[in-house]
Amino acid sequence: MALSSDQFEFTRPQALTLTAGVLQLAFGWLDLFGLNPSYRVVQLGVGVMGIVMAWRLVHARMYGLLLLLGFGILAFSLDGITTEGFLGVRTALIGLVITLARPAKRAPG
Repeated sequence: MALSSDQFEFTRPQALTLTAGVLQLAFGWLDLFGLNPSYRVVQLGVGVMGIVMAWRLVHARMYGLLLLLGFGILAFSLDGITTEGFLGVRTALIGLVITLARPAKRAPG
């Protein structure tokens, strides 16, 4: 489903990117999981980056790829099972969904 007007079209990957960015920003700001302060700063930065990159489809796809690669590598580089490792895997999976999501087909009109 694409939200569109004559000049602007908002696709699924963009909506997912905006949602992921807002949630990352909220989780970093509210500290719901009692995270390391350095990781909270990363979450805040990733959230702001998601909100900014949601406005173009190409940037939304790039955001998804960055999440997938960056947090995937982070999750596998941590020793043991930690909250940060779990959140890294979750964020990498969100990046995979954003990267693979198809933009909706335009409705005939």
